[in-house]
Amino acid sequence: MFKQVFAFLLSVLISHSLIFAQTGYDFSREEVQARIKKDVYTLASEEMEGRESGTEGEVKAAQYIKTRMQEIGLEPLFNGSFVQTFPFFGAWQAGPDNFLIVNEQEFLVDDDFYALPGSYMGRAHAQAVYVGFGLVEDVHNDYAELDDLAGKIFFMEFFLPQILDEPNTRHNLDVTRKKIETAIEKGASAIIFVNTQSNRPNPTARMTSNMQQVDVPLLFARDEVFEYWQQMGQGSDIFLSAELERPSHVSMNVAGYIDNQAPTTIVIGGHFDHLGYGGGGSRSPGVMQIHPGADDNASGVAGVLESARFLLNSDFTSNNYIFIAFGAEEIGLLGSRHFTESDAYDMAKVNFMFNYDMIGRSEEGSLMLFGTGTSPVWDDLIDRHSEDLLHVQKRPSGMGGSDHTHFYRQDIPVLFFFTGIHEDYHRPSDTPDLVNYEGIIDVLTFSHNMIAELDAEDKLEFTPTPAASARAQRRGTGPSLGLMPDHAWEGEGLKVLAIMDNSPASKAGLKNGDTITRLNEANISDINTYMEALRNIQAGSLVKVEVIREGELVQLKVQL
Repeated sequence: MFKQVFAFLLSVLISHSLIFAQTGYDFSREEVQARIKKDVYTLASEEMEGRESGTEGEVKAAQYIKTRMQEIGLEPLFNGSFVQTFPFFGAWQAGPDNFLIVNEQEFLVDDDFYALPGSYMGRAHAQAVYVGFGLVEDVHNDYAELDDLAGKIFFMEFFLPQILDEPNTRHNLDVTRKKIETAIEKGASAIIFVNTQSNRPNPTARMTSNMQQVDVPLLFARDEVFEYWQQMGQGSDIFLSAELERPSHVSMNVAGYIDNQAPTTIVIGGHFDHLGYGGGGSRSPGVMQIHPGADDNASGVAGVLESARFLLNSDFTSNNYIFIAFGAEEIGLLGSRHFTESDAYDMAKVNFMFNYDMIGRSEEGSLMLFGTGTSPVWDDLIDRHSEDLLHVQKRPSGMGGSDHTHFYRQDIPVLFFFTGIHEDYHRPSDTPDLVNYEGIIDVLTFSHNMIAELDAEDKLEFTPTPAASARAQRRGTGPSLGLMPDHAWEGEGLKVLAIMDNSPASKAGLKNGDTITRLNEANISDINTYMEALRNIQAGSLVKVEVIREGELVQLKVQL
């Protein structure tokens, strides 16, 4: 039923629609605040269910944004439609054929066991054996006294013995892969991972690993399963099946257009998706509760819509204007990437891009601007228009943790407007009542004044920027190589989407399209192992990096 409802809502959303403009807007602060408040409260309402990408809540939010764009009088950007859809993959999840039976005792999928990414999709029926940590090392050999293993199901510790449990191997999927390969060589018909180390949490059932499929079923079983098998004795039969699915979902961008028949275009955007009921991105782990995302980023979308009202009723007609709400930002800036790499609009015509992302928590006029080095006009313009209105902190880098990044990659000047991280960021407490609506108006006034002054100017000059950890400023991360991962990459390793100019990665010779497979002694299989490896590297270190470039192994050294 949900899929039918979702498909119906999506079909209604992307249908071509007539424009019904509302004219005569009152731009007094009182009326502007009322409109912004309505947009924030609606987008952050329970009805939108946190606007998670690929859900009915996201479709409802997109429908609301589309309707507001129609009311304003914008033209649809996408061949008569306000909506541009694009697919993305969700997390691995259990398929219908998962079961685990030990000596006729049936255990429950999810509650007692679950299949792991990389598992062979199939069944096994055999007796089992406990192989400890499944390692063959000089200092630790679990198979030394084991024989008659062929065809059996192996119970195996998921983690490592204390003697080998180092930070750079602790969460390394390459170690897990090696254990699996060794087990298969020893004749395993299936592997059931267990965790008898009480100080270590069980691996998540929704691992985002891109580990390639192996030749035997892989399960993780909780303590109850392993203890029951030990009680029943090693002669007990085990019958199991593993099946995983990785569904494809649909997200969308919503965009309206003001066509002034100008040679250049200004893009004003902000993402409208959020975290739904929580999950991996939440800072309240384990809490299944709507994450309203009032500041992140209903505030930015409200700013985009109010900018559309203002500019449609202005005399600033030397540029065309695109007003766009991006989908799937929270899972890797997917919406802005899709838009800038599609043929929906000629990126060569874009003059500059303003990105409103979290503009609702300004304190005493505070505002952070990223991208101030992407054009030589920004510094002076910002100083003149922020005086007596805002306290602006400038960050030159055009690369960072939000949607402006993909415009910067197209050699387009950008500014990312951001009022800062707060205690409610990515939590259920990011609610509309905590938003500083007067502060949003000040941010919009500042940005509109800059647009007004640039109206009579030629197309802005673009300048590449040195590496700066815009994502670290926003997300609180550690050392950085100065690169942007390709979040859409489905293979092993971390594929590089873009290298920041003058960054450690750039100076060391890393290139766009490289796939990082090792940092120092840590093997890199996906973005999670990459981030874990970075956390164990000291700032200022010399890092050994191995990459696959056009099928060849390349070894580099990066000075952080």
